[in-house]
Amino acid sequence: MKSGLVRRVLIVEDDTDALDVLRTWLETNGCTVRTARSGGLALEIGATFEPEVVITDYVLEGALTGVDVITAFKSRVGKPRCVLVTGVLQSAMLESVQRLDRVPILTKPFDFTRLAELLAA
Repeated sequence: MKSGLVRRVLIVEDDTDALDVLRTWLETNGCTVRTARSGGLALEIGATFEPEVVITDYVLEGALTGVDVITAFKSRVGKPRCVLVTGVLQSAMLESVQRLDRVPILTKPFDFTRLAELLAA
């Protein structure tokens, strides 16, 4: 990823291993990263951190899904770019994703080259 493109990234992921790999990759590429394991915590962190990009898993701890997190962030001033990551491709999930407008979806395991392209867009 080219330096200077994205600085503040919020990762919302309940899988510790996936979160650690993604955080390390982003930090290595010059990003300031905050993490949350639940949608509720992500919204709290986002209020003060003001991420430029939100990368969220679909399935999270707590009541909110990744779609709920993206919808909430898209309604804020200074809307961040959002990426939905999932290992689950079920019809119920696909139906809820239809609420999102032009949000890329990466399926696990995903290619970091593709993520870099999305962050640079």
